[in-house]
Amino acid sequence: MVCFRSLNSLILLTIFFLLNLGSCDFKIYHADDFPVQACQGLIGKTANFFKNATAEAKTGYCKIKNQPALGTMVQCIEVLNKERNSNSRKLFLKSCKKSNLTEALYMEALQNATSFGFVNVTTDKSFNKTKPYYKPVLIKEKKIIAAYDSTATRWYGYNYGHWFGMSLMLYWIGIVLIAGFINLTYFIAPNFVKSLKGKIINGFRSYITLPALFNKTHAHHKTITKHVHIMFPTRIETLIMLGWFIMALTFCCTNYVHVSPNSIWPQVWNEMGRKIADRTGLIVIWQMPILILFAGRNNFMQWITGFSYARFIYFHKWIARIVFCISIAHAVGMTFNGRGIGKYDLRFAQAYVRWGTVALVCFGLMNFQALMIFRRTNYELFLLFHILLAVFAVAGLWIHVGDQELDQWMYCAVAIWVFDRVVRISKLIVFGIKTAQVQLIANETIKVSVKRPSYWKPFPGCHAFIHFLRPTCFWQSHPFTIVDSIESENTITFYLKVKGGMTHGLYSYLSKQPDQKASIKVSIEGPYGNPISLNRFENNLFIAGGNGIPGIYYEAIDIVRKLGEKRRIKLYWVIRHYASLEWFYQELLNLQQYSNKMDIIMYITQPHLGLTEPITTDFTDDEIEQEEEEQEEEEKNKSDSDFSEENYHIAKLKKQLNFIEFKDGKPDFYTIVGEEIKETDGPLGIASCAHGSMVDDVRKSVVDHLNDSPYRIELFEQMQSW
Repeated sequence: MVCFRSLNSLILLTIFFLLNLGSCDFKIYHADDFPVQACQGLIGKTANFFKNATAEAKTGYCKIKNQPALGTMVQCIEVLNKERNSNSRKLFLKSCKKSNLTEALYMEALQNATSFGFVNVTTDKSFNKTKPYYKPVLIKEKKIIAAYDSTATRWYGYNYGHWFGMSLMLYWIGIVLIAGFINLTYFIAPNFVKSLKGKIINGFRSYITLPALFNKTHAHHKTITKHVHIMFPTRIETLIMLGWFIMALTFCCTNYVHVSPNSIWPQVWNEMGRKIADRTGLIVIWQMPILILFAGRNNFMQWITGFSYARFIYFHKWIARIVFCISIAHAVGMTFNGRGIGKYDLRFAQAYVRWGTVALVCFGLMNFQALMIFRRTNYELFLLFHILLAVFAVAGLWIHVGDQELDQWMYCAVAIWVFDRVVRISKLIVFGIKTAQVQLIANETIKVSVKRPSYWKPFPGCHAFIHFLRPTCFWQSHPFTIVDSIESENTITFYLKVKGGMTHGLYSYLSKQPDQKASIKVSIEGPYGNPISLNRFENNLFIAGGNGIPGIYYEAIDIVRKLGEKRRIKLYWVIRHYASLEWFYQELLNLQQYSNKMDIIMYITQPHLGLTEPITTDFTDDEIEQEEEEQEEEEKNKSDSDFSEENYHIAKLKKQLNFIEFKDGKPDFYTIVGEEIKETDGPLGIASCAHGSMVDDVRKSVVDHLNDSPYRIELFEQMQSW
């Protein structure tokens, strides 16, 4: 399935790239485009040969009846034919094809102008540039060559904008193909992957691919001040992003050519302002499809690479920030250019410039609004404004580039966004609207059980977005890990930790219901995620904390069911108190049948809170009666000095879960993982999903202890945050 999905994704990637290039019918300028344009521009700034200069600026120089204009143009073309382009004469005649200008007539016009004598307009007192001139004009060879160079460097710079923008997009295509090959290798050639070990490879992994950027902080955000929170990427993510940034910076800052004298722009600063603006503007529009694709839930590049959604969101955020800075450079460059040639006010009166300004402001607001403090404070409000700002930004940019015939990129970007939305809606339709049984358990977790269509197949490690169809939150959707229910066929279960926002609203609602249960209409969007190659390793270590257990549990159960005694499995789960066992109790009981195939260790970090009442069970009447008889017998035999009500219930719980090793206190997973690596005989795959600091401890321990084992050690971090 993984190979088939990766192949489909590679096909999609190829189609995406070809569509992006095919739909973007951009013009690349060549040397043939410059001679006629350079001469027309230079002559037009020197003298006026037409009654309607605007209408005849391009075709008037081809008219045989207007010998002064034709003769002046021929003189300019002949200079370029000699000095810059041997095809200049042919190119000019080609441009005059509709005027029936032949080479003989062309040479005759040159001879007529030469016989009459080219006039230096600076010495002709009758010359008035605002009125038509009826004599051939003398233009110095130096100015003609400078005009050609001015035109050529401008449009070659335009070409660079396209090539550089395309290169920045191809950078991500390259990253995806490399990562896709590596990801595919894990599934089709696991033995080869497991053979990649030793000090050199481990050194590369411990310094480049595995560690967090600084020390160990990655999944757990860093608080610099009270209101500034930062999530540091891994080192490989930083290097990937840094490579793209260096390319973007280099492309924006190098390879500009100044021409003096310049026939187009009078000052250096407005010449360079326009060239910088052209370059940066083109680079920005080339990034729009990638920018939108990386933010989508249905980003097929996730399927190819195996990268998490969180990793693509990290790339999305930094591309957006850099693109915003490049956009500022574009705006500043155009401002300098407009003021230099006196067109600033005229340009700003145009709709395309005003809408470009709207897009720039929206990009800036989106980058500011995406700071973690706003996302954490109210994610739904952040998302709503982010989407609204994105709509105005894309619309503004579309209008801005439409007059320049550059809107093809916007077609592509919007098509990607529409594709993502269509797929999301289609997934909701495919799942349908179902009635979910929702229950608040242990006052901290909401259990959601919902019947799924038989054709709707979850897989280990997947997640889905739940829409609770209630008036207060039907528009909201949040991702939660899926567990295929052990209690009912074709039923999926979600475990929602009570926090703020939607889950707190559900908590308030359920806490008022009988038995804290309710039936709520829901629709599920999913499943999302990628299978991981954890089952390719002979030894598996699973580490979960709190509500991180569902995905870890599903992975472990899937491996033990399929491979059984062929794998050595150890599962750690950390919870705050014994009452937290209640919401996952049935799943824990289900592990008893596999207790001879896997070791299960549970840490209780606050055991002193005890257990004031027994864990709710779903035993049969006979089992309940037997349990009550055993409880009465034990109560007769127990002494008050040995048991309190709390530890009695704990003792009973441990007896029921006697296949689990319970430990009180907070675990040191840096040490635990290090010892597991040293003691494990064979390749080891480690999966973690827990509190950020715990996940970071696991990563740091793997990095530091790679060389403590002669086997391949692989880390699969299941926790995602963005």
